[in-house]
Amino acid sequence: MKSDSVLRFEPNIHPALWGQESWEISVHPSGPSVVSGGCAETGRRLSDVVAGFPLLVKVIDAKTRLSVQVHPNETTCRLTGGDPKTEMWAMLEDGVIYAGLRPGVGRKDVEDAVKSGCFEELLVRHEAKKGDAFFIPGGLVHAIGDATLIYEVQQSSNTTFRLYDWNRVGADGKPRELHVEKSLQAIDYSLPVPQPATDVKCGFFDFRQISLDGELVIPASPRSTVLFAAEGSFSADGFEVPRRTSALALPGKDIVLRGSAHVFVTTP
Repeated sequence: MKSDSVLRFEPNIHPALWGQESWEISVHPSGPSVVSGGCAETGRRLSDVVAGFPLLVKVIDAKTRLSVQVHPNETTCRLTGGDPKTEMWAMLEDGVIYAGLRPGVGRKDVEDAVKSGCFEELLVRHEAKKGDAFFIPGGLVHAIGDATLIYEVQQSSNTTFRLYDWNRVGADGKPRELHVEKSLQAIDYSLPVPQPATDVKCGFFDFRQISLDGELVIPASPRSTVLFAAEGSFSADGFEVPRRTSALALPGKDIVLRGSAHVFVTTP
């Protein structure tokens, strides 16, 4: 029986028109994680093992660009409905993202761009590099570009308002539904354009990157700790975490990491 202090999960893949999402660690009803790996909790839903886990962790594999979106925050969700969603992106390879509106853009500009089909002119385009991390708070207009691979940490929410979809059609040959009015209510025009960083810390999560070469002890935390092998592989308390996979270290115990890897570490 393997260590019960570290959990891994069954594959949880969500196909989309543009590619796919792997819901790495989730208690959300739309795609809950199920424990795997031969530990005592194998076969159980994460929500039955860890009470109140507040995050949803994904790997987004965008073959083609995603729609231009915005999520509500704690204030605007009272107007729009749905759950608030603040998130961050860490680039797993070089790629293009759109994050933030150009200076001076206001509501009328957004409405006009949706109607004219020229929305890209309003967006700030980032030629993002592998390892760059971007903070995407609720209220920030954003999109993921073509052929882009991203690690995402977000509040446990599945609320997305589609503002613009690049004039394309869905699998049925018809334009996909837009949520323009709710998007307009959710946009926060005061938000700054995000800049690439290494770590991201906000009121909902603390994300950092570690270069592991040998052994490292992560001190016991009162909250679960999300581990992801961005490059290389490592063991966590003897539990193997291969490249591009996730694990969840449960609270209350020091976790010993061993190996040679670039590790993403996130705590709620």
